Amino acid sequence: MTNTLAYQQSINQELDTLKNRVRNLIGKAHWGEEGRYKEEVLKSILRSRLPTNLSVGTGFIMNQLTPSINDISKQIDIIVYENNRAPVFNEGDFVIVTQTSVKAIIEVKSKIKSSRTYKNGLHKVIQNFNSIVRFPQISRIDEN
Repeated sequence: MTNTLAYQQSINQELDTLKNRVRNLIGKAHWGEEGRYKEEVLKSILRSRLPTNLSVGTGFIMNQLTPSINDISKQIDIIVYENNRAPVFNEGDFVIVTQTSVKAIIEVKSKIKSSRTYKNGLHKVIQNFNSIVRFPQISRIDEN
């Protein structure tokens, strides 16, 4: 008999263990690098579990408004996109993809505070997501 709940819980435990690994070594020395490590861990786990027609990267989403004018999102921590459509730009994990190839976007945060003045708070996360709402292929995240 299989136990998919136990399997999912083991993945959660794996993430919990990995997320603290760098902090245990560097403490509060550099939050940015710890954040980048957490993004890499999550991207690696996603790659191992996503179907082969999807890729994972970090970067920007582009919407071509006219042949000579493009709209660009704010930086997105993790973009899951269809790999049967070539990215506009691709260098390592960094990509610029078109809105039609995007399947998911993920903002990686250890903690989210709801204060509008906290620079890495919930408001900033919503602003990042809302930077792509003008793209017709991607659904809006409502702030309310």
